[in-house]
Amino acid sequence: MKRAAICARVSTHNGQNPDMQLDEVREYCRRRGWKIVGEYVDEGISGSKEHRPALDRLLSDCRKRLVDAAVVYRYDRFARSLCQLVNALDEFRALGIDFVSLHEGVDTSTPNGRLVFGIFASLAGV
Repeated sequence: MKRAAICARVSTHNGQNPDMQLDEVREYCRRRGWKIVGEYVDEGISGSKEHRPALDRLLSDCRKRLVDAAVVYRYDRFARSLCQLVNALDEFRALGIDFVSLHEGVDTSTPNGRLVFGIFASLAGV
């Protein structure tokens, strides 16, 4: 069974709540038969910050090989820039970790998902 880490972020505590993101990502993992081994949620933290507590924990757990897939609601809930996204996905690829972004429809465990990642990498100049 694939071990999934789910990641969510909201920028402010003012009316924003990560529950919608988490519910959708949990349902996706359930449909795929993946076990959620961690939920990494940053609340009240801008996406412009390169280091965020939950994101940093997620990356640490990935490096420890505690997860097989990272699943997010949307790219902008995960990375602050295209360059940061490509760098994280390149590290995931090297670690053998799949990345899924629900709303962009990217799943790097599929050939189409890997193609999209390659296009992003070329656009980012990485």
